[in-house]
Amino acid sequence: MKRQLALLAAFGILAVWPHAAVAGDSTPPQKGPAKAETADAPDKLDWLAFDAAATKAGAQNKHMIVDIYTTWCGWCKIMERETYTNPQVVAYLRENFILAKVNGESTAKLKWRGRDLTERQFAKAVGVNGYPSTYFFKPNAELLGGMSGFLMPPDFMIYAQYVATRWYEKGKIQAYADSIRATASKPPDATPQ
Repeated sequence: MKRQLALLAAFGILAVWPHAAVAGDSTPPQKGPAKAETADAPDKLDWLAFDAAATKAGAQNKHMIVDIYTTWCGWCKIMERETYTNPQVVAYLRENFILAKVNGESTAKLKWRGRDLTERQFAKAVGVNGYPSTYFFKPNAELLGGMSGFLMPPDFMIYAQYVATRWYEKGKIQAYADSIRATASKPPDATPQ
C-alpha cells in the first residue's frame, strides 16, 4: 500500500509539469468531436471495457492504461483528440499496452481484484480526483499509479515509457524523467568522422 501511495505521489508530481492542465481548469474545450474509438486503422487505438482489457493484459503480459473520463469533460475530449491520436503515442501504446476506458460516473459494472464495482466506485477506489484521469496497471491488474489532468503527448510518453520499460522496478519516475531530459538536452557528438 505504501508503494502504491508513493507511486501515486510520484505520478502526481509530474502531473503538474508545465504542460499538464488541471482538471478544474476553466479553459473551454476546442470544437469538434473526439475521434472514433476503433482499431480498424493503424492510427487508431483499440479501447476495451475494463474486464476485457484486464483479461487481455494478463494473457499477453502487458501493462494496462485505463483512461477514466466523463461525458461532460472538455479536457477528456481534448486529450482524446490531441494525445490519443498523436502518431508516436498511438504506435507506442499499440505495441506496449492494453487500453481500457472507464466512465467515472457510470453505474456499469466491472470486476477488479476480486471485487464487483461500478465504474464510479472503481474511479473512487483508484483515487480519481478529476478528469481526465490516466491510470497504469501491471499485467495482473495491480495498480501502479496515475494522475488527473490533461497530458500533452511528450509528457504522456514519459509516463508510458516509464511503465512499459518497468523502470518503476528500479527507480522513481522523477529520476526517469530527469534521465530522459538529460539525454535529450546533450549536444550531438562532435567527433570527426
